[in-house]
Amino acid sequence: MFDKLKAYGAIAAALVLGALLVVQTARLHTAQLDAATARTKNAQTLAHIADLTAKALRAVRAQEARWAADQERNARETATKIEAANADAASARRASGRLQQRIDALVAAARRSGANPGTEPAVASTGDPIGVLADVLGRADQRAGVLAEYADKARIAGQSCERDYDALTKPPRPTP
Repeated sequence: MFDKLKAYGAIAAALVLGALLVVQTARLHTAQLDAATARTKNAQTLAHIADLTAKALRAVRAQEARWAADQERNARETATKIEAANADAASARRASGRLQQRIDALVAAARRSGANPGTEPAVASTGDPIGVLADVLGRADQRAGVLAEYADKARIAGQSCERDYDALTKPPRPTP
């Protein structure tokens, strides 16, 4: 009977070992399925991240291209405005030159009339106030022209800088 018990014990042990083997095999199979599922999910996540990265990179490049285009357009506009300011300054210098010639002619005429013995002297003997005034006004006009040209260029440069700053700081436009 002891042998029968041994045999039953051996059978029970074999059944327990078989059951443990089945349980461990099921666990192994479940772990393998979980690992395969995790690898699939990881691959999908990595593909999604790569897609988002590519979209973000395209958006950044598009924004940089818009910034560059805005700055190039701003540079062209600024160059056009500076050319116009230079043309205006040259025109003002020509007008100033014509005015100075007219003043010089009037001063010369006043001197001639003062030198005529048949007329009363138009100027006191202490000096030529008309000549001094003409000289002062001519120099003031010349200096005002230089300052106006500088102010125009500084204004244009400041506005250009503001447009560049605004182009770089405004929120990005959505890509089509």
